[in-house]
Amino acid sequence: MASDHNRPAKKPTLATNHGEEEQQEPDLISRLPDAILHIILSKLEIRDAAVTTAVSKRWAPLFPTLPSLKIDANSLTFVNEIKWVDALFPVLKARQTPVKKFEIGLEILNHCRNDFYKVFRCLCISGVEELVIDNYSLNDLYRIPSPVFSCNTIAKLEFFNCNLVVPSKLTGLQGVKSLKLVVVTVADDHLRRMISRCKAMEKLVICCCNEVKKIAIRAPSLSELVVSQTSPFVISLQSSPQLASVAVSFGYLTDDKESDGGSSLDRTSEATYLKAFLNKLRGVKNLRLNFSNMYRMVSF
Repeated sequence: MASDHNRPAKKPTLATNHGEEEQQEPDLISRLPDAILHIILSKLEIRDAAVTTAVSKRWAPLFPTLPSLKIDANSLTFVNEIKWVDALFPVLKARQTPVKKFEIGLEILNHCRNDFYKVFRCLCISGVEELVIDNYSLNDLYRIPSPVFSCNTIAKLEFFNCNLVVPSKLTGLQGVKSLKLVVVTVADDHLRRMISRCKAMEKLVICCCNEVKKIAIRAPSLSELVVSQTSPFVISLQSSPQLASVAVSFGYLTDDKESDGGSSLDRTSEATYLKAFLNKLRGVKNLRLNFSNMYRMVSF
């Protein structure tokens, strides 16, 4: 029999009160359901969320099934921005489930237009439901890519500092319930075409949109309307029987030049247009009007 000093030393262990070896402390976070872990990952930068796939087998499938992705300036961790954009597309292609919510806010949208076209096309084909495009470049409006106008899964759509050119023949947008346009350049006929196409729209927000002279609203499901412009324009309600909440805010320029945020109407007609609009709001339960002193003096 081998002597005791020849035997390999036992590794020290911690024992319970019952003399059993205590197991490694359990990973309670990993035991959480996928829905909770997805919420945690959605709070991280996309790069940090992606590396969690290497933590363990439990975490490996979480990022490829993350329902929401947010890309902003803080996500640009690569030295070369082009390489960063090139890396984004494979991430979307490798996903196991569609991205339900996608938010992007960058200054390089126009700089990498073709690459981002592929990104938006992939998202729209896979069935994105909420899409937010925020162009950080104030001197270069980003033109909304065509795949967005053929997507019928989008329920919430928000554009910031973009150029909205709506195709004459729309095949998508029928499922949009909420539309928000902030500092968007869009012609009247294009805006009218888009609003009319969004037949399921329940909420419409228009703020500081350029080139708009008249908003013609034909939206049978619309229940909330928010308009905020630096100069007044015509709001024409053609068919909105469900409208229950309206908020309108008009500023007024002191000169006679046309504003970047709207158009200068014939001052003698402003009160007439406004009264015609208000007469259409007989069923509205919540009405908020905010006009500058200059606008009130001109109109009333």
